[in-house]
Amino acid sequence: MTNRLIIPLLCAASVAFARGTSSHKETLAASSANRNSKSTLTSTFSVNSNHGVEFKLDVRNNTVHMVELRFADGRTHDFVVQDESGKEVWRWSSERMFTQAIQNQLVKGKETATFSEDWDAKNMHGKFTAIAMLKSDNHPIEERVDFELK
Repeated sequence: MTNRLIIPLLCAASVAFARGTSSHKETLAASSANRNSKSTLTSTFSVNSNHGVEFKLDVRNNTVHMVELRFADGRTHDFVVQDESGKEVWRWSSERMFTQAIQNQLVKGKETATFSEDWDAKNMHGKFTAIAMLKSDNHPIEERVDFELK
């Protein structure tokens, strides 16, 4: 009966020992980065409506260290357009398929990751709000910009 308890404990201890202490330090660093994510990363969202509509989300790493963006699946970002009443009129990810694999993207220190997409806004006129979302698990970002199509 004692072997039933000792063997699983030995297996668990072996796995913990094999992982080492570096993974624990990474977890602490990720937790600290989460609390300070606003100072670690800054974002700029722009909408250009000269020819069609172009959305661009720039995510800048303000540190000298590499920052990892973790994503639950293949959708790293999304763009949404709402009309004046708040009704969604377009979503970039709509009717798209994404991988179901977890992925990450590294942003080097003092560098910028850019996410951009185009919307063919045929026959659309009026005032709109564009919403950009970085779908990162550890550094989620949402920005809004109002724009007008004539």
